[in-house]
Amino acid sequence: MTTIDRQLVGYLKDAHALQEHVEAAMSELLTTVAEEDPEICRRLGRYADRTRVHTREIEARLRAHGSSPSIIRDAGQLFAAVLEAGLGRSRRDPAGRHLRDAYVAAHLQIAAAEMLRRVADRAGDPETAHVATSMCDDAHALSEELSERWDLAVEMSLRQHGVRDVPPPGGGR
Repeated sequence: MTTIDRQLVGYLKDAHALQEHVEAAMSELLTTVAEEDPEICRRLGRYADRTRVHTREIEARLRAHGSSPSIIRDAGQLFAAVLEAGLGRSRRDPAGRHLRDAYVAAHLQIAAAEMLRRVADRAGDPETAHVATSMCDDAHALSEELSERWDLAVEMSLRQHGVRDVPPPGGGR
């Protein structure tokens, strides 16, 4: 295996671990907003489904390169996600935190996919480059979807903190 092939496999393993983290972040967010906004839950559910598809595609690309996901990297990402979820339940603002975490995860996904695509291009692996491009496109779309939900997250957060009549954006009452 050449040096660039080893690098490509490393980026694939990193992308797989990150996908596992994104899946966990999306699950927490979906659980939090399910009662508040079923429509957004359906829309975000599509991104969660796409994330699972990308995870399987990355696994297939790893197999094509004679490798498999890194148990250590995946375990580290999953442990971090579970720890974050557990700590989040003890806090009083899971709605805002879950939206923030999903937004950050989407941007980490964009960065990982951009790096993976560029390494795949240089390694002469158009299949992996295609997977990375699709991941990046979906992560950008998710980021935009989440950006449109900040007011919902604030309203949910304020209600969780006991604010009964949540003022609309702009401070009007």
